[in-house]
Amino acid sequence: MSGDFIIFFILALSLITTSLLTVISRRILRSAVFLAFSLLFTAFIYMLLGAEILAGIQILLYAGGVITLIIFALLISEKFGTDRTESSHHGVLPAIIASSLLFFILAYFTWISPRIASLSNSKPLKLLNPSKTLSEYLFKSWVLPLEVLSLVLLAAIIGALILAKREKEEG
Repeated sequence: MSGDFIIFFILALSLITTSLLTVISRRILRSAVFLAFSLLFTAFIYMLLGAEILAGIQILLYAGGVITLIIFALLISEKFGTDRTESSHHGVLPAIIASSLLFFILAYFTWISPRIASLSNSKPLKLLNPSKTLSEYLFKSWVLPLEVLSLVLLAAIIGALILAKREKEEG
């Protein structure tokens, strides 16, 4: 076994574990933290596969931004003070059966796909260097729209905070 396979196996096992803990955890804040770890492990797998720009986007947008917003929303909501969420495990078995069936159907059609078979004859990604091309394109041609978008998102967050504070003071 090669070192890359062992690292991939460890990362995949960690990703599966943290994903399951995200779903199983009864405390919602712990569930958000486990989700952050599973997103980070996904980014590490992207890095192992040679998609550095995708790993960077995964860390910045999902593990950084989205998880911060989720935790922030949890902390300002009034239901956070409760110790546990209400447990309703009535549909666990049908959910497990449906998700397993969907997984095996998708895995089967992916396995027999001619597109996947043609990937074995394609050039390695390291020769094509798509990360460099994409990052040069994004940060040379699209810097201004990306910065404007970040300011619009910041304004939306500040507006949501003001509205939440105003509702809390009125109620």
